[in-house]
Amino acid sequence: MSFYQHLKAHAEKNPSHPAIIEGDASLSYGDFVSQIERFANALSQLNLNDNSKIGLLCLNQKEYLVAFFAALLKGVPVIPFNFMLKPEDLVYITQDAGIDTLMVDSAFVKPEVIPFFKFFSNKILIGPADPGQVGEGTLRWDEFMALGEASDSLTKHKRGESLPDVILYTSGTTAKPKGVMLEESQFNENCTGFLEHLHFTPEDKVIVALPLFHSFGNIMALVLLRSGATLILLKQFQPKSILDSIAQHKATILPLVPTIYSFLVQLYARGGYDVSSLRYCISGGASLPETLLKRVEEGLGVTVIEGYGLTETSPVIAVNTMEDGSVPGSVGPVLPNIELEIVDDSGKSLKQGEVGEIRVRGETVMRGYWNKPDETAETISAEGWLRTGDLGHMDENGRLYISAGRKKDLIIRAGENVSPLAIENALMNHPAIAEVAAVGILDERVGEKVKVFAVVREGSQATAEELKELCRKKLPAFMIPDTFQFMESLPKTATGKIVKADLKNT
Repeated sequence: MSFYQHLKAHAEKNPSHPAIIEGDASLSYGDFVSQIERFANALSQLNLNDNSKIGLLCLNQKEYLVAFFAALLKGVPVIPFNFMLKPEDLVYITQDAGIDTLMVDSAFVKPEVIPFFKFFSNKILIGPADPGQVGEGTLRWDEFMALGEASDSLTKHKRGESLPDVILYTSGTTAKPKGVMLEESQFNENCTGFLEHLHFTPEDKVIVALPLFHSFGNIMALVLLRSGATLILLKQFQPKSILDSIAQHKATILPLVPTIYSFLVQLYARGGYDVSSLRYCISGGASLPETLLKRVEEGLGVTVIEGYGLTETSPVIAVNTMEDGSVPGSVGPVLPNIELEIVDDSGKSLKQGEVGEIRVRGETVMRGYWNKPDETAETISAEGWLRTGDLGHMDENGRLYISAGRKKDLIIRAGENVSPLAIENALMNHPAIAEVAAVGILDERVGEKVKVFAVVREGSQATAEELKELCRKKLPAFMIPDTFQFMESLPKTATGKIVKADLKNT
């Protein structure tokens, strides 16, 4: 079944059940499906060709989801934009992918972004901004929707055979963003595997503060709407907004990244928030230190289920199960429709418990990087194995552990492999530490020195000597950091992942 068919089934069974809650507005499954059909039919009224693609520059809002599912239904390739990128990166993605149609929210109609709009022949504007600023041929949302009708009799768009359904661009923190080519069938397959481990029902109300343009936010929206649940969309990725929304809507599930959980627990501890409706939390996007896992579970009184994935794998590779709950340090068993192996630098398979690079194979692995055959060949072997670049191991129960973080983040000091992840996990045991990152700094004598950047929890204190002493107790001598720097905050991507490339230049 396509996602549209899943949504249609929910709409026919219970048309008034809320699919999306956004602020004070609510969109039922019946109205959601009608809007998807109307948007898909309206696309037929635009001057599209067989290479046309639609880009979405939106916040977490109902219009984004309508357009995303409508594009899948119509067969027009869709590219979500990371709204935190600089205008020059938005232009790069537009030209790289060949996007000719744009849907944009008024929040992004700013002087520095206006030159970007000239690249599109079709433009759909959401909100109160002046269409004149977006350029000639701009249609407001209501005007565009009026072009279509709510009908499931739809003519599919004729597009080039080589075009994928979706191109998700990587964040581009160290280089230009790369477009990951994915198909609706791969997202559906990933949802099927995901649902073998975690179970959602139409009664679930889920906070979606994760950006929808990101693979984590995207798959959560897809799997939950496929399950008939209610999405509570938040435009602000902030602990206070999240806690307020849990209490207001009696949310049952909360998916977030570790850095946001750290500040969320800190704010919750001050009192005044009711999170008793939560069934469990989901963590992904980065490694969850065991100490932070315990803080969240003890603080919020819920189980935290950790998972692991990549944009290139649609994205979930492994996730802990409802039956097992949280398993400290583990991201859970591999999904049933994915093959995984741990290999050394030569590509030889390693035994259980041995640490090496994680490789995966299966139907959810991307077709490749858009317009980048060399990078695709470097990432996916002739046998179909995708190199994740992450270092991990398997235990005797078939659970995966991300043992040493990213392979490219390893610090080589005097010939020794130093795991930043091990250092970060050790330092999170200090009660004053809110977040931390260890990076390698070039050094003529030893190759790289270990520098730690730390953020102290509000109202707490810590010294470099205290942190170094903690490392001496928890880590082997060759992993002890050389220097510490305290900061008010660490640079992050839109999903809250720490950008270590920026720290290296700090």
